Amino acid sequence: KTVFIGMDDLTDAKIVQRVAAHFASAGYPVATDTEATAAVLASAGVTAKVVDFDYADRRTLRDAVADTQIDLVINLAKRRSSGKHDRNYAMRRMAVDFGLPLVNDQRCANMLIDALEALPQGVATAKYATQPLNIQTPVAVKSWQEYLDMR
Repeated sequence: KTVFIGMDDLTDAKIVQRVAAHFASAGYPVATDTEATAAVLASAGVTAKVVDFDYADRRTLRDAVADTQIDLVINLAKRRSSGKHDRNYAMRRMAVDFGLPLVNDQRCANMLIDALEALPQGVATAKYATQPLNIQTPVAVKSWQEYLDMR
């Protein structure tokens, strides 16, 4: 059960560090896809595994996500995506395609940690370890225009 974290140069590092520290202290492995993000997390005392995903190949991506056991994606990049080949866009898209929970707003991430910290010890993690990872091959993604043309 891994928390996958991404950010860009506009992201508030303190929020990313707080989020990662919370999940790491709760016993969840933390992973990221860049050495730069791993360094930001390391400066807060969080060890993150750096995973190099091929976001373009859905079949190998599905296997890699299953192998890494990613169950939550937190991508707090603030810079607007330049296209499908942008690493942060691809990370968010991966979460949506594989039905993984995604947090992509810094304020929401901060509120999530506030809420989790307000729970009694162990409540948020009691059932988590018994839930199986459920990743299926995503259906073909259609553009909004394709849906409109179907009418």
